[in-house]
Amino acid sequence: MTTLFPTAQPRTKAPYRFDIVGSFLRPEALKQARRQCSCGDIAHADLTGIEDVEIAKLVEHQKNVGLHAVTDGEFRRTFWHLDFLTELDGVQEVDAEKFSVQFKHHSVRPKTLKIVDKIGFSDSHSFLQHYRSLQAIAGDYPVKFTIPSPSMLHLICTVRETDYQPIERYKNNNRRLLDDIADAYKSAINAFYDLGCRNLQLDDTSWGELCSQEKREAYQARGFDLAQLAKDYV
Repeated sequence: MTTLFPTAQPRTKAPYRFDIVGSFLRPEALKQARRQCSCGDIAHADLTGIEDVEIAKLVEHQKNVGLHAVTDGEFRRTFWHLDFLTELDGVQEVDAEKFSVQFKHHSVRPKTLKIVDKIGFSDSHSFLQHYRSLQAIAGDYPVKFTIPSPSMLHLICTVRETDYQPIERYKNNNRRLLDDIADAYKSAINAFYDLGCRNLQLDDTSWGELCSQEKREAYQARGFDLAQLAKDYV
């Protein structure tokens, strides 16, 4: 119960009230280690060790401030969404002319995604190990793990991409693509569940674009039925 919401009752199970997304600013030690790893100055195993240390510090901090569940801050990721989506079967990360979202006073290394084969999820996906590591660091304390929503893959690869060319499997068959994405996510969710995950958060920023008049006009001009797209994403 809070002074802002006096009738709100605390929840003891996820989803919690007054929760956070779970992504945190990267500490300088981690940013430096990531730069060194990309330049070949340290091995990836060394980077993983530094990630472990910084995540342990973050988890302890989250416990101390009383969060209901702790996250790894997404410290092992380059992007909040692309890292997970890139490792899905049939998806490839490619260079782009510009990043899809423009930030003030800051430029982001332009990357996007391309569908090159049937979409699926494999047990070799690195995020499963990321979850195991977080679970080990957190101990008995509840954890929350975040992944991008399935709609983000469809949005990035087909809606935002003005030169989208579907592979043979998905030519004139958007429903098959949506079904394959859904099946991949079912497999992913089951895999996390089998590891003990009971608080898996799907982060979704696609709705912001469906609320943008500028984006809506651009997508409608290319023939997208936005009402149907919204239903598909739900």
